[in-house]
Amino acid sequence: MDLNSRTALELHFAEQFDTVLFPVLANHYLISGDLVRTIKVCKIGLEYHPENADGLYILGRAQQALRDYVNAEKSLKSAFKNGTVHLQAALALVDVQIELNRAEASVLKTWELISKWDPGNEKASSQIARTTTQKTDTKPKKKSVYSIALKREIDNIDISPRLATFTMVAVLRNQGLHIQALQVLGMLEEKGDDKQRIAAERKSIQESMEI
Repeated sequence: MDLNSRTALELHFAEQFDTVLFPVLANHYLISGDLVRTIKVCKIGLEYHPENADGLYILGRAQQALRDYVNAEKSLKSAFKNGTVHLQAALALVDVQIELNRAEASVLKTWELISKWDPGNEKASSQIARTTTQKTDTKPKKKSVYSIALKREIDNIDISPRLATFTMVAVLRNQGLHIQALQVLGMLEEKGDDKQRIAAERKSIQESMEI
């Protein structure tokens, strides 16, 4: 399966609506700005895999782009409601919550998740510090429960540097394609992207592969 080929993915999806690769096709549409098809593919795929974190995340991003913030918030929250670690969903959720003028406590909770999953995120740290200094009564936060994605092996998958993004890393990782996810991180490193974040992602993926 050539993940670079939207046509190949479209044919695969047409033959198997229940494919776990539907987020990859949806991400192609999202990148190209085809939000209608992005949402359609996600909704079909989520009928078969309602807890697929990447499908929910990409659906939320498309809804966010359409300024459908209420539904975007629901989709993005669902991406990690069962304890799944999904940093990209949390980062998008913060922006949506700000657009919706959600309570400071709700936004703080999301910043804390981001900080937990990405300790080097300076914006999350500053937002947490700013908010907590304004409060004298703080309650301990419940620890999130981490889930381990089912491991799957799909051979002969090549990723184009053009599609190398942290979103693609998340999609590949959550589908169990750890080797390909590491390859994309290598491409991001060559492009000069956030080195600290790349290192954290690489360490996390390698630890998952050792389980």
